[in-house]
Amino acid sequence: MHELSIVTSIVDTIESYMKENSLTECEEIVLQIGELSDVIPEYLQACYPIAVEGTIMENTALKIEKITALAKCKNCGEEYRYIENKGACPKCKSIKREITQGKEFFIKQITAR
Repeated sequence: MHELSIVTSIVDTIESYMKENSLTECEEIVLQIGELSDVIPEYLQACYPIAVEGTIMENTALKIEKITALAKCKNCGEEYRYIENKGACPKCKSIKREITQGKEFFIKQITAR
């Protein structure tokens, strides 16, 4: 489970940001995770309490927003939901596509003071 090391890295990044900006309290962090990302949101959520224990972020809420995987058909140009359509274009049934969204993983927001 690589999610624990990912959460630990996120905590380190946010703690550094807070110190650099003279912030002492962090209320919430919001992460965005694409459906095709290698990160499993449920595992990340489960690891979070362990990673923040004993840090200045111990009472910080974690919110995860999922980013829908989208693809663009290279055959007809249709943009569609990749997972919902099992990778095939709903218009022409081609599997030749470009993933346009859904692999992302980033910190979207830090609410701190």
